[in-house]
Amino acid sequence: MTPSLRSLALLALACVSPLTSLRAQSAATTPADYRSMKYGFFVHYVWGGDAYSATIKKDGSMPAGLDDLAARFDAEGFARDLDSMGVEYVLFTAWHAEMNVLYPSKVMDKWLPGHSAKRDLIGDMIRACKAKGIDVLLYTHPRDGHDFTDADMAKTGWYRGQHPNPDFDKWDRNKWNDFINEAYGELVDRYGKDILGLYLDEGSGAADSYRVIDYPRLRKTITSKHPHLVMMQNDYGNLYSADLGNQEVFYNHSFANADGDQWESYKIPISIVTGSIFWAAFPEGKDGPAQSSAKVGFNKWVHYSPESMFRYTVLQAGSNTDGGGVIWAAGPYAGGGWETGVLDRMKRTGKLIDAIEPSVKNTYPSSAYPTAPGTRIADLAWGVATRSIDDRREYIHVLRPPTDGSKTLKLPAPADGRKFSKAALLLDKKPVELRQDENGVSLKLPAASNWDVLDTVIVLAVAEDSPPTNLALWKACRASSHADNARHPSKATDGSSLSSWTSAADDASPWAWFDLALPCNLNRIELLGNPAAGDVLKIANSMDFRDAKTVATCSGSPQQDLVIRKATYGKDGQIADVTDKLRQSIVDGSLSLIAENQLVGSDPAPNLPKELRVEFTLGGKNDVATVAEGQPLTLGKAQAWSIDLPAGTRARFIRIERPAGAPLRIAELRVSGRFE
Repeated sequence: MTPSLRSLALLALACVSPLTSLRAQSAATTPADYRSMKYGFFVHYVWGGDAYSATIKKDGSMPAGLDDLAARFDAEGFARDLDSMGVEYVLFTAWHAEMNVLYPSKVMDKWLPGHSAKRDLIGDMIRACKAKGIDVLLYTHPRDGHDFTDADMAKTGWYRGQHPNPDFDKWDRNKWNDFINEAYGELVDRYGKDILGLYLDEGSGAADSYRVIDYPRLRKTITSKHPHLVMMQNDYGNLYSADLGNQEVFYNHSFANADGDQWESYKIPISIVTGSIFWAAFPEGKDGPAQSSAKVGFNKWVHYSPESMFRYTVLQAGSNTDGGGVIWAAGPYAGGGWETGVLDRMKRTGKLIDAIEPSVKNTYPSSAYPTAPGTRIADLAWGVATRSIDDRREYIHVLRPPTDGSKTLKLPAPADGRKFSKAALLLDKKPVELRQDENGVSLKLPAASNWDVLDTVIVLAVAEDSPPTNLALWKACRASSHADNARHPSKATDGSSLSSWTSAADDASPWAWFDLALPCNLNRIELLGNPAAGDVLKIANSMDFRDAKTVATCSGSPQQDLVIRKATYGKDGQIADVTDKLRQSIVDGSLSLIAENQLVGSDPAPNLPKELRVEFTLGGKNDVATVAEGQPLTLGKAQAWSIDLPAGTRARFIRIERPAGAPLRIAELRVSGRFE
């Protein structure tokens, strides 16, 4: 960002409310930091061995080997390039094809000699990026045995099967998981304190990687020493034990079109290739197929304009409730430099974002004007909105201004009921005329101002007398157990009581904690779920809860009488009986789950839209419920545990514990108060 633009942006913030150094509130990186990030970069820098022809040199030739590839990496130059792009974080490959790791590894020397670099490229890269204020996540692949030679498969327990899976009748699952957990344990020991998280490549579009990896064991290995680490995975329908899904785009879906107004938004972070592929594959100056591999083919790519990339990043900031925003993807050459246009596009995109930085980076999607995932800019009536993490500012991004020449933008009433006290343009801090009543909000530009063709940002100050909003909405969380999307702890902060986190049946002392992102003066905490006698509510200002204070102990709540008489899942005669599955899922007289194939363990009606039909008795009355595939089903009312807190109660972290007993279910956590 240029000094003049940065000054204007900061002045605009100051005219609406005091500027706060939000990220500086916590010395340690936490999952909440990634939740508010919106602009990243994804790099594969890979030696593919016998499996792939991956990262090339500028002239199109291949490095001499893994050590040559590692030696050619310019960590400082790479960090300077990222800094010129203005990105908040980088997702960088620790290993991929054939599991050739980019650091010295005793584990690889033990299991697969020759598969680790002599240079600590990863350590050098992390240090260089952190010096520029750029956070790092590391990409990994826990089930990449299908790339191995037969000799390496034998060493690690894999056995060649149908790609990408092993032969399940002949392989040694325990041996493979021993190897993988040793590899991840070493990786986390080396870099865990210096990184934001890990990416675990799913590796199978069938979403069946649980057959290969013992994910609960792997999560324990990763988080046992560094529980702050975010775990992300390309989302084919099941996150296993990861925290976040990721949508990978390689000039497909709506992104095959160069018109950015046609690109769909996502609630999860999205990785979008903006070079030839995720790594450098074409020689310098070439713009089309230049080489081929036995296993990978490349096609001429679509050139996205920086303006479209900028506007899409803004759209995603308004829709991406899971955090991470957009992760634009390309790889540097061995020895430095980038494919045609990559660095220029990213630098120009970064400058556009820098001009309105406070409204994109370090923000959450708006709860006053929410944008549904799947929305395109072409679908918008006017634009999207974001909010500051201290919840005091709302940013109105006008991506589609009035077409009749009017300087007045009319918005509906805020969905969360909040009120606004003043408005100003972000760039030049000029006041915007604000009118608000029960019918909505009206914003009128100053006489000398006009709508920007890319994005006009109006900053709204949240009024002191606004009604309370849920400060836990879309915030980061952790729990003692979770296995998949339907039962992830984020379901307790997704704004819907129809979805919930439920601890695993073998979780003897379940708990869940939530990070509000900033210290907060708390007024009230409400838990919807199955609170029971003995449950404990704690608050703290540190992530490790060393300063924890118990503020309430539950006295219990009445259970309901819910009986599942019969439940089926499928379509048109291809039906599976899931009665026992649903009966086992009842927790304290209520049931909350997703109608999905996991209820069966397979797809009972491939390529057909399925439904879940449940005959049940609740409170002595017989009833029937039917929900479509992918939709939530909740039977029985979630019980409420409400705690009014005394004045002066202050905390950033909230934890609910059940010392023992039935599984703990949290349908929704609601917190009211005010950030400092």
